[in-house]
Amino acid sequence: MKVSLSILVSTLLFSGVAQAGFQAHQLQKKEAIKLDGKLDEAVWKQVTPHTEFFQTQPFDGVAAHLRTEVRVLYDDKFLYVGVTGFDNESNQIRDSFARRDKISIDQDFFTLYIDPSSGHKAAQVFYVNARGAVMDGIYSDTSGDDTAPDYEFSVSTARFDGGWSAEYKIPFSSIAYDKHSTTPWSLLVLRNMTRDQRYRMYSGAVTRATSCNLCFSHPIEGMQDLPSGMNWNVTPQLVGRRNKDQTEGKPTLSSSSSDLSVDFKFRPTSAITLDATLNPDFSQIELDSPQLSGNTRFGIFVQEKRPFFLEGADIFRTPLNAISTRTIANPDVGLRYTQRDADKDFSILTSRDTAGALVMVPHTYYTGYANSTVASTATDARANFRLGSMSLGAIATDRQYADGQGYNRVAGPDFVWQVDKNQLMRGQLLMSSTNAQLDSKGNIARGDVTTGHAAYFDWSRGNDDYGMSVSVRDFSKDFRADNGFFSQVGFRSVNSDITKKFGRMGELHEVNAYVSAEYKVDSDGNILSKILSPGVRVAGPYDSSAYLNISPTVRSRVNQQGELFSIGRFAWGLAASPGKQVARISADFSVGDVIDILANRLGRGGSYSMSAKLRPLDRLEVEPSFATNWINGRGDSGSQGRAYSETALQINSILHLSPKDTIRMILQDARTKRDPQAYTIVVAPDSSRSVNSLVYTHRASVGSAVYLGWTMTKSETPGFVAQRKQSELFTKFSWQI
Repeated sequence: MKVSLSILVSTLLFSGVAQAGFQAHQLQKKEAIKLDGKLDEAVWKQVTPHTEFFQTQPFDGVAAHLRTEVRVLYDDKFLYVGVTGFDNESNQIRDSFARRDKISIDQDFFTLYIDPSSGHKAAQVFYVNARGAVMDGIYSDTSGDDTAPDYEFSVSTARFDGGWSAEYKIPFSSIAYDKHSTTPWSLLVLRNMTRDQRYRMYSGAVTRATSCNLCFSHPIEGMQDLPSGMNWNVTPQLVGRRNKDQTEGKPTLSSSSSDLSVDFKFRPTSAITLDATLNPDFSQIELDSPQLSGNTRFGIFVQEKRPFFLEGADIFRTPLNAISTRTIANPDVGLRYTQRDADKDFSILTSRDTAGALVMVPHTYYTGYANSTVASTATDARANFRLGSMSLGAIATDRQYADGQGYNRVAGPDFVWQVDKNQLMRGQLLMSSTNAQLDSKGNIARGDVTTGHAAYFDWSRGNDDYGMSVSVRDFSKDFRADNGFFSQVGFRSVNSDITKKFGRMGELHEVNAYVSAEYKVDSDGNILSKILSPGVRVAGPYDSSAYLNISPTVRSRVNQQGELFSIGRFAWGLAASPGKQVARISADFSVGDVIDILANRLGRGGSYSMSAKLRPLDRLEVEPSFATNWINGRGDSGSQGRAYSETALQINSILHLSPKDTIRMILQDARTKRDPQAYTIVVAPDSSRSVNSLVYTHRASVGSAVYLGWTMTKSETPGFVAQRKQSELFTKFSWQI
């Protein structure tokens, strides 16, 4: 009998894990499923359900206190999964309205982790809450959920006296798999419910100490003769805009435009996907949240949300951010090839980026930027091979600037080794070559060739009593990755964490004490930071958690010729899910010494941030968030009061008119204030930026939607930059053929 290497090694490594699998039943032509969530067709009764579930939260390593049943069916086009969750207090089920990809831990939901390769490295995830709201994406144990990708699937839910149930109908065309593989698919099912506690219950014996949740998935036995997966779709998008731009002291500018773009997807087989886009529209329907950035030296990472770049996004994910498709700022054409086999993945993406983009140029003490005055072609390629508990990969990127303005190229290997279910090792080595340098005007121009490297290694291990991790980084000062995200280079660092787990103490479910440490130097051996930081974390009822962290002996340098500051500070925070109306609250605080980056001076200050998820009405969600930083003057420069403060506020509210229709309003405000007497250079006393957005959305299905929206942006730096108001009224139609 033929047994795949990955199954054999996984069995040897994780032989202590229960191997009760899922039994799939093939539907006959006369058998049909009515997707109503009720699982009342006779064929569901013929399937042996999987009922062995384990608690991971609030208590680890015990059988689930409520019964959950999972059944699997399939035919020549669809995979059907039925999940039934029994509940002794079904009137307490949290069945909130939610937008797609916005299901949260304060709700009752089911999640399917489907891994067609059984490699235990990544899985497609399909969520549904008790109201029928959905969320989907890619999951990996090293980076968690990425809910940006959207897949075509249907699911219905139903309530009954004693619980709720869900029926999934997932097209095989939405799942990437190798039709010819003899390795059974793997499935892990999560049931989440939040009451006086948050309960996480898995279909495998997942523990909080594990670094490999997917290692506890079970095979789906009985699926055979799956379809080839060949299919295609075309998605035209039509966008109309009317813009107004008002700058104080200048004439008002108005303009109107309309654009047609096309996305094309073709799957010749179940394992291969070809994507193409022409004149894509990447209008931001969902605004990026404002972030505090006034007292930082380095670039801030922004998550990819644009549909074309999301196919196979998990393949591009490596220990280092060697590929970040947000660096492709304004493409006018793009092509992508993605292949997923039982033992390997491969993807290559190429896109033409129009002129005018900013190029990140990292340094040791700050992130610089250059202007690309010409178009460029960005190409990213990644291959990953699964060898049982280990995966070996390689990555290559190329950015070729037009008109002979140079190139940037990066390549190197990486590995992930799941030594056992609680121990993980990862590493990556990248080499770069660049002759696209900065000229005297800050523009990209052809220059001398520079080379560099970026190396990374980490190791983690844990059990019920302790946890520990170590990571090492070595980035040369000439390393550059124009297709990736690296905000700092020219340093070496070692980070470590040790945690002692005390388990339950009275009403507290979990008590952990930990020590974090960092040692970081620049390429010349100068200390950048030395940190030794003890702390404690606890978890309790209502999915509550709290932490206290003390950093009495931090050393930090922010300027190559500047002082190595001694810093003392402490931080604390808490979070909880009190109930249906106040679904989630969280707050984080820190006080102590703070380095004023612009002045290269130490001051007293701190920061705090607060957020909440509120549901005052059944159909209304309100999500406010607020964050602030501040630094007080110390009198040595004539400033006795507050030298610097920055705030960022967002209020995101969503009204659900129906499961497919929503009205979303976002109010954002960001402000920075500085005391000019506290600085030896000229600074702006005040600057502000506000954004208001109102969008109506009708989402018929994946790829088919109508948007009608209005956005107003106002920015001002009195005495430096005149007040500017920009407004846009837009309509967007997207339909999938």
